[in-house]
Amino acid sequence: MCRCALENKPEEATEQQIGIYVYGRSPGYSSNDDNIVRSQARVLRMKLEHHFANEGKGEPLLITIPKGQYLPIFESRHGESSTNSEIPVPLESTTRHLRWVLIAAAIVVMIWITSHFFEQRSPNPSSKLASGYSKSVAPLQQPNAQTSLRVASAPGVGEVRISAGRTGAPYVDVSGHTWESDHDFDGGAVEPGPRHFFPPVADEGLFATMREALTADLKNPRWERGFEYHIPLSPGVYELRLYFADPIREPDVDQTDDAQNLRHIEVELNGQPLLVDLDPIADGGAAAVDVRVFKDVRPSEDGKLHIEFRSRWGQPAFLSAIQLSPGTPGVLKPIRISAHPSDFIDSDGTRWSGDNYFIGGRTSTIPVPRDGPRIPPLYNAERHGNFTYSIPVTSGSYTVRLHFMESFFSPLTAGAYCHGAGCRVFDVTCNGVSLLQDFDIYQAAGGAFRPIIREFHGLHPNGQGKLQLSFSPRVNYAEVRAIEVIQESD
Repeated sequence: MCRCALENKPEEATEQQIGIYVYGRSPGYSSNDDNIVRSQARVLRMKLEHHFANEGKGEPLLITIPKGQYLPIFESRHGESSTNSEIPVPLESTTRHLRWVLIAAAIVVMIWITSHFFEQRSPNPSSKLASGYSKSVAPLQQPNAQTSLRVASAPGVGEVRISAGRTGAPYVDVSGHTWESDHDFDGGAVEPGPRHFFPPVADEGLFATMREALTADLKNPRWERGFEYHIPLSPGVYELRLYFADPIREPDVDQTDDAQNLRHIEVELNGQPLLVDLDPIADGGAAAVDVRVFKDVRPSEDGKLHIEFRSRWGQPAFLSAIQLSPGTPGVLKPIRISAHPSDFIDSDGTRWSGDNYFIGGRTSTIPVPRDGPRIPPLYNAERHGNFTYSIPVTSGSYTVRLHFMESFFSPLTAGAYCHGAGCRVFDVTCNGVSLLQDFDIYQAAGGAFRPIIREFHGLHPNGQGKLQLSFSPRVNYAEVRAIEVIQESD
């Protein structure tokens, strides 16, 4: 609301827009039957009045929301007793004045979030899709406190990252990658992404919006049933990753079926079929976000990459994000994942991505005791529990390296209730094929704080283009520090 006022965009702060993008109401909802915006605006007005009369009584700038509208008004407290005139805050105001505006705006946002927090715990009468599944959505314009704390890494040469449906400033994810706002598209409409992700994903904010076709009805024109991207690229070979975070994935609590077989998508690349009859929810399995990767991708003769998304039937086709990166002809570039939250480069100059593609488990960092040995930074963090990594790859044969280290069940770790061999035992499989059975890191490495690597060859993706690495505990929790996936030559 403050943003709309400062940018002079009252059309984005109507009751209907707030209901849709703040409270998750469907685009066709009736504000006459559902007064959530009016009731919460009334509470917000009272909270503002109470704030500036009590803990904010010394602040030089007042914020009010007049009855009958939702844009805030900024008033100077100075001269209140004489004219009490409303002073609009220009965007080109002085630094000192702008600082107070931002402070006041932050207060409004915090109060609004508080009201929203309690509202989310009341029954939500939002409409349902015809299929019977609630379309759980997130606001299109999200304040992203985490993003402001993240440091964006410079994009690699030739890299393109697009957050579908996003407008305004680029998005910096938890790994420091910058995702551009949506561009080079033709058709479709911006829609909110999922509100909730379960199991959790590495970065929910990346999927706050999506681009969706206007309809899936075959009686409608072809252009209404899809959308296209025409992305300029330099000549060369690329890897393409498509991200699908489907808002209809989670069914209502009274549903016995999940949301598979409700959306079917066809994707063409430069006029050739790329994905046929894709069901993102079935394709993703237990993962909240489905990712598909393709190698040997090249721009067409006009210097652009043309990607077309069409609704086959069911719900309209959609897309959450596009990632393009320079590739190597014939093979997928190595995938290296660490349990760290963000990317880093090790002492050998090898780049490792932050933790990603996981399903379940938890991450933790257990510091090496003062009297313990020095270990490489790669092994400072672990994912533990009963978990899986669903790593998207292209067809082919792969080598997988798993990096382990025992750092908890050691006499050097305070609070460890078990020491030595037998304290942690687990199995590892890849798409159902056994890789490790009754694996004991302590025993295999000959002690704690000793990194150990296990390597496996000839592994193939499943029918959904994933290497499903499952870590199943037998005694205490399974764990892993890092994973490498390297395509083998044909």
